[in-house]
Amino acid sequence: MKKLSLLILSIVFLSGVGYGKPLEPVMQPKVILKDFDSFLFYIGAYYKPYQDFISYDAASRLITKKVFLEKLKTGDYLPLRLKVNDGKLYYILYKIDPDRYKKISSYIDGYAYQWLENYEKQGKKFPAFNFTDINGNKYNAANTKGKVLVVKCWFIGCQRCEEEMPELNQLMARHKNRKDIIFISLAPDSKVKLHAFLKRKRFDYPIVAGQNSFIENKLKVTAYPTHLIVNKQGIVVNVVDDPEDIEWALQHRI
Repeated sequence: MKKLSLLILSIVFLSGVGYGKPLEPVMQPKVILKDFDSFLFYIGAYYKPYQDFISYDAASRLITKKVFLEKLKTGDYLPLRLKVNDGKLYYILYKIDPDRYKKISSYIDGYAYQWLENYEKQGKKFPAFNFTDINGNKYNAANTKGKVLVVKCWFIGCQRCEEEMPELNQLMARHKNRKDIIFISLAPDSKVKLHAFLKRKRFDYPIVAGQNSFIENKLKVTAYPTHLIVNKQGIVVNVVDDPEDIEWALQHRI
């Protein structure tokens, strides 16, 4: 049934993409599900939840991205990427046995909530703000008008937040000539603790201290790190958790 489901997809591509040709996944499910390390490799290499993609349910019916992510929250499906060479991403829900693949199912179930939560923030107005970073620089609606905002939410002691900082520094450097992009970060930690942190760790983003309430109550961020990309009209166009997806958003969403 599962192989048949993939073959049926060749019929539903009415645009001509893959029409009349059996579609293959980028990795066979049995290889992905071989063990947890193989699954993590697949997710890291091929699953891009924050980019635009075309999605299908387990019966090869076209569904919205929101429905696709909601289905993943059950832990009953693997987001299986398909080989289509048209510059777009295609995924189909591949049914798995959550009892047999408990660790994998739990991972998908847990992260799907974050994927969906971030997706549902898109299209909303970024809340009113009046920030002063730890060096005294001010950021508000007036002096950032017509600018793109790249906002990182993080805290001292968050391992992933710290691990990605070198890559974020490189990202900021690549866009140093873009006067229409402002990089800024929000942290719940105090100004004193953040200055001490910067003595041991380089982070080039301006940092705004004491932002726990804004992060949790205004932005509704519950996982760290989280990055919000806000367009020149003040609309959140993407919410991601990886530097690679920030770059994608800057290229495709603004």
